[in-house]
Amino acid sequence: MIKSIFFAIFHPDKGPQVLHQVPDGSITPSPPPSIDPAPLIDFDQISSHIIPKQELCDRLVTICTSKYRLLGYPVCIDDRRYVRNEFIFNFAILLDEEDEFSTYKSVVRKLAKLFKALEEQSGFLSNEVTRAGVYALIEQVMEDLNNYSECMIPINESNTISLKLFPTYAPPPLVRAWHVPVSTIQLDLLMDVTWDLTMQKISHKKAISHLLYYGCLTLVDIFTFSAIYAVTAEISSLLIDSGMRDECMGYIRSSESAEIAFVDVFALYCSLSQGVTLKKWCMENYQKLKGIDIRRFIGFGVIKGIIYRVHKYPVAGPAGSEQVPGKLAGFLKGGRSMDEICTELQVGERDVLKMLEGCDIQIIHR
Repeated sequence: MIKSIFFAIFHPDKGPQVLHQVPDGSITPSPPPSIDPAPLIDFDQISSHIIPKQELCDRLVTICTSKYRLLGYPVCIDDRRYVRNEFIFNFAILLDEEDEFSTYKSVVRKLAKLFKALEEQSGFLSNEVTRAGVYALIEQVMEDLNNYSECMIPINESNTISLKLFPTYAPPPLVRAWHVPVSTIQLDLLMDVTWDLTMQKISHKKAISHLLYYGCLTLVDIFTFSAIYAVTAEISSLLIDSGMRDECMGYIRSSESAEIAFVDVFALYCSLSQGVTLKKWCMENYQKLKGIDIRRFIGFGVIKGIIYRVHKYPVAGPAGSEQVPGKLAGFLKGGRSMDEICTELQVGERDVLKMLEGCDIQIIHR
């Protein structure tokens, strides 16, 4: 959230000056008599960075001071109409130092470029009459960005301040060939008749990394009945979170008319353990699985983190590396899962195990 926004210039006689600030007194003390609180930062201490020398203008400036982070984009316009033949100004914002600030970089950059164009066209900022309206503009910018994360404020008939704060996300996980993407939203609902043909084609190609970044997809492992699954410590959330419980019961039903009890579903999740393949587990719990779609049952558990896939890692023993086929030799050092090996060789797990028959190989589950 923006704590303050201000407009500063270089005065030919007084040096760096804050002409407008929102809230009042947040950057420099308000003239007496005033009941405004003390400034959030010491402007005099950092003024040389807010209004720097010409060589440091036209680039993003970030300063941390007094537990706040200041973002600005000082601009210098060379022209003989100005005293000293130049006009330097800066629109800067103040945030808490710990806040995510990358999305605000574009805000100060766009404000700088917009008002630079206005100044070059009509002297909007250097004219005392027109720049009197800057206070109302930055006040509206701060209010709209803090409340709505976007703003569209008309300056005059030809110019508008149009800003939007885009959310930032952690980098997506690396997408591997053996991963299975699962949609977490209905992608078709994102498209409407206004989308052109090119956009629709791009969407259907599923740029997985981008969809992961925006939370439209999640990655799961290949579903096979030879896989092993085990319960995690997060299983308790299925008991505590009534919303997750209802979502689970609705999602795993094999049909709308199927009758299943939550106590049985919870017991089934808890019975998944290392050393037991899904095929064997299904045979042991055949009666309890009536009315349950096993693929959805496992998929829901993995996506919600209440169960996890136990991977198999073939490891060659002291004599194993000399016995295995050449194309498998590089996969048996303990760092390549069976899923990865099968995908790279384009064969099934059973085929891989046949290749390893008679070799000094151990299968590690983890």
